[in-house]
Amino acid sequence: MPQMSKVELYAAIRRDHRAGMTMRKLERKYNVAWRTVRKALDSAWPEPRKPLPPRPSSTA
Repeated sequence: MPQMSKVELYAAIRRDHRAGMTMRKLERKYNVAWRTVRKALDSAWPEPRKPLPPRPSSTA
């Protein structure tokens, strides 16, 4: 299966769920955990990425 963005993944999961697929089948089809399927069904948009901690400056 080609790599897709998280927004596309959420849209595909919601579309297949409306078509009648169970959560278990969605997990297997998209190779994701049940939490990801639940998040996709609960919200149209994925959570924003967490900011990375600041990197220490390099003084060499």
